[in-house]
Amino acid sequence: MVTLSYPQDSLFISSFLVAFSVAAANSSSLPPPSRRLSQIRRRKKRTRDEMFSEIMESSRSDRAHLNEWKETVSKYRKEASEREDRRDQREDRRDARDERWRQEDQRRQDATLGLLREQTDMLRRLVELQERLLENRLPLQPLFHPPHVPYPPHPDV
Repeated sequence: MVTLSYPQDSLFISSFLVAFSVAAANSSSLPPPSRRLSQIRRRKKRTRDEMFSEIMESSRSDRAHLNEWKETVSKYRKEASEREDRRDQREDRRDARDERWRQEDQRRQDATLGLLREQTDMLRRLVELQERLLENRLPLQPLFHPPHVPYPPHPDV
């Protein structure tokens, strides 16, 4: 409890209380305690709602960035896959070409070997034929050579 020692003090306090109660009565800016409590609760709820909204917005933003990143990765993977497919196709074409060349070389080699066999057979038959002809032939007789007569000298020499 406050004790007032001077009469001016009580006058001051009473005038202050009157002024405060008049100001409070005239002022609608200061809500009654129940309304203030309601406003505080609403402010808390609004703050929670704002935080939730911010989290959701952040989540949407993160999801958008994630989707953008996924699209970029997907695009790079698709391009890499297409490059790999083109490389595989080139390798397949090269392998097919090499196989055709190998088969063609094999056909040429087979044809050459076939010709060599035929020529060898022909030569063998010719040798056999020549041997048979030589067997049935009469022995060679020496030829008679007349004596060697020298030519007369040329008159201009």
